[in-house]
Amino acid sequence: MRAVVTPRADAVRGRRRATVTRARDGVTELEARRQRQREHRKRNRQRHKASTRREVDALVRAFVTLATEKRGRDGTGMDDARDAAEVDWTTLPVEADPLGTNARGGEARGLRKRNQVAAFAAHLGRLVRERGEGGIQTVVDLGCGTGNVVLACAAIFPELRFVGVDLNRTSVDILNRRIKDSGLTNVSARVGLIEESEMLDSADVALACHVCGEATDFVMNQAIERRIPFIIAPCCVGKVQQGGMRSLDRMRNDLISLEKPTIERPRSRLMREAGFDFESYMSAAALADWSGHQGVDASDENEPLARLPRSAKKAIELDRGEFAREHEYEVSLHKMPAQSGIRDDVIVGVPKELRAT
Repeated sequence: MRAVVTPRADAVRGRRRATVTRARDGVTELEARRQRQREHRKRNRQRHKASTRREVDALVRAFVTLATEKRGRDGTGMDDARDAAEVDWTTLPVEADPLGTNARGGEARGLRKRNQVAAFAAHLGRLVRERGEGGIQTVVDLGCGTGNVVLACAAIFPELRFVGVDLNRTSVDILNRRIKDSGLTNVSARVGLIEESEMLDSADVALACHVCGEATDFVMNQAIERRIPFIIAPCCVGKVQQGGMRSLDRMRNDLISLEKPTIERPRSRLMREAGFDFESYMSAAALADWSGHQGVDASDENEPLARLPRSAKKAIELDRGEFAREHEYEVSLHKMPAQSGIRDDVIVGVPKELRAT
């Protein structure tokens, strides 16, 4: 028997269908409105990013121009030559060879570490020759990690004493095992903080290879305070921003309860003179940390997308160099050998009073 649909029931069904349709249309319109808002925010971010990049680009150009003019006046500055010592790795203990002890990253990482060691050995060897016999006796590697640089340098320069300092106990334990296995007697390692390392009181040179963020600046400050030369390869520039690396801060807090020193940025008067302030410096630092993305090699000097990040990185390191100059240091900026990784800048600073002796 066929159901009879009364006009009243038909009207109720119609209202229900209309209600469902309005609800569906409302959800659709709400989602559309949200999508428009997302696209609007995305366009605003893109405009802000483009504006920031233009601002940083102009400031970097102005600063590099000023720094270049200053280098022309005082005769020191940037040397883009890729310095490296000739290292016969077959004569070193296996434990001192980053290629043979590289637990992660494979052969490519081991070769990069070898190149980094060769760069540090070249600059340290030059300082040893300049200072003459007995002029350099103790070298401290701050933020030494598991010892790729300090252990190899100890093998290359057996006449010098080396000390590795790191806040990571696990890394120091690994380094101490490597030292024992290598048979080297002119190197030791200990847990400690860069900004409080009393080991520098008796040091003749401070080293730092790829210590993160502001730790590079702590090394420089410690060396300047004690008027000793430094050889530094900065890393992770963007991590100078607030927050930094929380894991490192936790390890640091396990060692000390004192407040971490404050680093003023920009570091040099010259960079501020060029128009940089704290915010634009941080924008440049973030750009300097760009490591490329899929299909783009940040280390390719012919890659257009890498031009501004490379320029920003150069400006950050020039700023550090100018800061040391303002404290009566002679400073030169160099490059590591090819295939050393994208963090291949090296800053070498020597107190002017040592150059005169």
